[in-house]
Amino acid sequence: MPDRLADLQHAMRVITDAVEGLPAECRDLAGNALLNIAAEAVAQDVGCSEASRIFARLADLLSRGLQPPAAGAISLSGFDA
Repeated sequence: MPDRLADLQHAMRVITDAVEGLPAECRDLAGNALLNIAAEAVAQDVGCSEASRIFARLADLLSRGLQPPAAGAISLSGFDA
């Protein structure tokens, strides 16, 4: 089985670099755009019910001030383990 955490961290670095390369007028919208893309991708990968549970866990972490670092990853489902 491939190292999913390492692959996830690599994808995050690639995306971070791409966002930094966006024109200034687009950069402030990048978070919203990525959230929409992520929500669609997660729902397609695991279905809407599991996606809602994953995003609820993320919301819980954020409400407690536990923002995931851009260079790291927080496991929100068994798929990332």
